[in-house]
Amino acid sequence: MLRLALKTLWYRKGGFLASLIALFVGAVVVQGCGGLLETGIRADVKAERLAAAPVVVTASQDYPGHVVGSATDPMTERVLLDENLADAVARVPGVTRAVPDVSVPITALAGRPISAFGHGWASASLSPYELVAGAKPTGFGEVVVDSTTARRLEVRPGSRLKASVRGVPQMFRVSGIAESHTATQPALLFSDREATRLYDRPGKIDDIGVLLAPGTDTAKLATALDDVVAGHGAQVLRGDDRGVAEFPDVISGKRNLIPVAGAFGGLSTMVAIFVVGSTVGMLMQQRRREMALLRTTGVTPGQLRRMVMAETFVIALLAAGLSLVPGPVFGHFMYDVLVEQGLIPGEMVFSQGFVPKLAGFGATLFAALAAAFIASRRVSKVRPTEAMADATLQTRWISPIRMILAFLFLGGATALAIVTASVMTGPIAASTAGPAAMLWAVGVALVSPGLCRWLAALLRWPIGWFTGLAGRLAMQNASVRKVRLASAVIPIMLATGLATALIYLQTSQDDANSRMFADGLKADSLVSSQSGALPPALVETLSQLPQVAGASASVSSEARLETGTGPDKGDGATAADRQIEPSRIDLQGVTASGARQTIGYPAVRGDYGRLTGDSIVLPRGVLKDRGKDIGDRVRLRWGNGEVTTMTVVGSFTPPRGFAYAMVPAAELLPRTTTGVLPQILVKAKPGVSPSGLKAAVRKAASGVPGVVVEDRTEATAAHARSDESGRVASFLLAAVVVGYAVIALINSLIVATAERRGEFALQRLIGSTRGQVMWMMSVEALVTALVGIVLGTAVAAGSLVPFGLALDGSVLPSGPAWVYLAIVASAVVLTFATILLPTSVALRAKPAEAAVAP
Repeated sequence: MLRLALKTLWYRKGGFLASLIALFVGAVVVQGCGGLLETGIRADVKAERLAAAPVVVTASQDYPGHVVGSATDPMTERVLLDENLADAVARVPGVTRAVPDVSVPITALAGRPISAFGHGWASASLSPYELVAGAKPTGFGEVVVDSTTARRLEVRPGSRLKASVRGVPQMFRVSGIAESHTATQPALLFSDREATRLYDRPGKIDDIGVLLAPGTDTAKLATALDDVVAGHGAQVLRGDDRGVAEFPDVISGKRNLIPVAGAFGGLSTMVAIFVVGSTVGMLMQQRRREMALLRTTGVTPGQLRRMVMAETFVIALLAAGLSLVPGPVFGHFMYDVLVEQGLIPGEMVFSQGFVPKLAGFGATLFAALAAAFIASRRVSKVRPTEAMADATLQTRWISPIRMILAFLFLGGATALAIVTASVMTGPIAASTAGPAAMLWAVGVALVSPGLCRWLAALLRWPIGWFTGLAGRLAMQNASVRKVRLASAVIPIMLATGLATALIYLQTSQDDANSRMFADGLKADSLVSSQSGALPPALVETLSQLPQVAGASASVSSEARLETGTGPDKGDGATAADRQIEPSRIDLQGVTASGARQTIGYPAVRGDYGRLTGDSIVLPRGVLKDRGKDIGDRVRLRWGNGEVTTMTVVGSFTPPRGFAYAMVPAAELLPRTTTGVLPQILVKAKPGVSPSGLKAAVRKAASGVPGVVVEDRTEATAAHARSDESGRVASFLLAAVVVGYAVIALINSLIVATAERRGEFALQRLIGSTRGQVMWMMSVEALVTALVGIVLGTAVAAGSLVPFGLALDGSVLPSGPAWVYLAIVASAVVLTFATILLPTSVALRAKPAEAAVAP
């Protein structure tokens, strides 16, 4: 049977190539997405500055306590350690030194600003850094610069170095130059006392580098350290895990990458299985006549099925094998794009091991063999007496399995649409609207022969009237051969529907975010810095200007509002003994004296001016859901894991789906990873022009390096450009999925058209000219494109309408109309090209020869 399958494949090279391409591309896409997912799950980071420390102790980023229900996301800001823990670690047998380590964000201002991190000189042994010039830092204002950064800054021992520490300009004297063979990030090394002063987190450190005595077993020591740090919220890292302590951004990168890779992999795998199944099914359908002829020679249905399964297995095995090399390359390409756009840190190592390759290999074989089994089972039932019938005249398409699957997919899509419109709010609704588009596409594809029949009937008379005899013949073909029309329409529907849905989901989110930012910005100017940091004292300076009505700091983070049962130990509780039910909420740090003048959403109750100390302003909906009121107290877990009982001093009404809480910026800044103030909002007094306000603010902030002052229009435009990471991820997903669908479109239409060369020859033998056949196929291409676009638009609408209702109550998506027109135009052009080009090639043969050709 295998020998017969190989001979059949050689005989039908076109079908073999079509199946091979569909399977190969699908396997590459699935493997690449699997590599992204494995990268996010592993989150491997190579240790650089801490490379000489075999063991590193750092704070755990996991959510503390016993969480009700499923596990929650990790903490969003860096969790810190108590500095006293270093003494306990140092007392463990086998430890020669336990080196406390801190990192301070600093911008060197010599020439072009260079972002770096400051550390204590004691931590130099963890890389290790070695002095190559000058001396180590010993006192206030002295710094050792790593050799690479020193060359970029053109400094040497004795030079003066101006730097900005969290927005505050400071001057240092370069005491020496150090070199490391492992660290790559710019580093400034201060005396330990100076580093502690700049770090400004009393009693806290980032991590502890552990140096071992010779001959100490690293694994056994790590186990001993686990016992020592248990109960302190710390974790012990060794091997490749140590890099997480050095690059905490990997935690947020992992949080970003896993859902993105999951969406990529899930949607891409569904598309791959769908495309492979439809391609194999179409090729099997084209062989109905051949199968029936084999039956007349005595071949049993079981033998036919085994032959088809053997053919498909050979193709799938070859495609999966060929994909093993380009699969990881494609995954690394997507990884590079995400790193370039800042969605994940570049320090995260791309990983693609055995599992993603196995997944791509297995998905390819499963999709191909499942499709071949279903198609061969149907085709093998053809009666021998049908051998002389034209295989393309199939009219029966309904089967119990097909109807059950259609019911499940369409039902699932309907359920997701209802959930999206009635339960979800804001941009998070995209998490259900995106998968709904794929379910709609599969469901519509399963009933597409019936839909094509109805749509062809609607188009029959208008198109026939405009296009004449050739057009009427084309419409007759479409009406009679609805199954073949559906096979051509499905890839068009898939490409058009998914492209429209995925692109407009993102543009609608972008538009809603921009409107939310503009509506919430009452300030007339926004102050920022090229270094990304402003001195907190600048807020008070600007608020005292005669042109200014109010100024407020603006810093964002995330937190959890907690409700729980069990013993409460007060603000310092670790929640270890409590059952916690956390709810995520975004935080906006503001200044009490200027919040009312600069925040666009007024207080419904309470007063923004009371936002000092342990106070919070919450959305009305959150207060209502929790049964709280002004003056009540709520438990807030900051992004760095600290817990504070906050007093509610006000409420407001943010846009639906964009709920956030306001807290004092002075309380939020020390609880962020960097402690950096990125923006200040400034409101002008009545009668002060925008240019006058900008000039006054620039003058007052002239001592801040790289200060930038923007008016409302400039700030809104800059905000619209700022969220590139989410936009790129969405468009990359659309490009991968739609690109594969386009390949399937080209593949299917070329094969389907080339298979009709005998039909074209018969038409020419009875008197049709080459031009008449081309005109007939042009009309068929138009009908195919129109039906595919209509169905694709319906698929997109099934996703976009519920999403619009959840986002802002609109049934129409936001975004430029030319995007949809470009999608439609591309679908039309591709359809005409992939139908007319093979038709033209088929018509080159002499009719008498083509009529009898296989």
